[in-house]
Amino acid sequence: MVLFSLLTLLLFNTAPSGFLSVNSIPPGLSVFVEGESIGRTPVERQVSPGIYWVTVVSNDSLQRLYHQLRDAKLLEKLSALWELARIDAGTTQVEVLPGCETEVIIDSKAMEKNVCRAKWLVAGGVGGIFGLGFLLGLVIGFVAQ
Repeated sequence: MVLFSLLTLLLFNTAPSGFLSVNSIPPGLSVFVEGESIGRTPVERQVSPGIYWVTVVSNDSLQRLYHQLRDAKLLEKLSALWELARIDAGTTQVEVLPGCETEVIIDSKAMEKNVCRAKWLVAGGVGGIFGLGFLLGLVIGFVAQ
């Protein structure tokens, strides 16, 4: 009798699903959950409880970006890096609980701000290297005299 009760609990007692609701501003952006496309915003899905990576992108050709980073010329590689910075801002990790709705809202303005930040970081890094080289050249020139 106890064995039958345990078997019944194991076989028929499934945890309730959770709901994942993904919206974007503006709507219509592609949504990926754990790298798998699930449609365009707004989208709502019933999912098993757990922790998921949710990505909202304006262009669903991630494979094109990969090839652009690997094979393209410098300006095209930089363009792909800016798109990846945009995607990074459109990615978040969420926990879906049983019987609960987890809502994700991604604003494209935040995604664009991340692109601007990335450009400033690259410009600052390159400028810093050249500035340091210039100062080092001045010091060496002064010492050599």
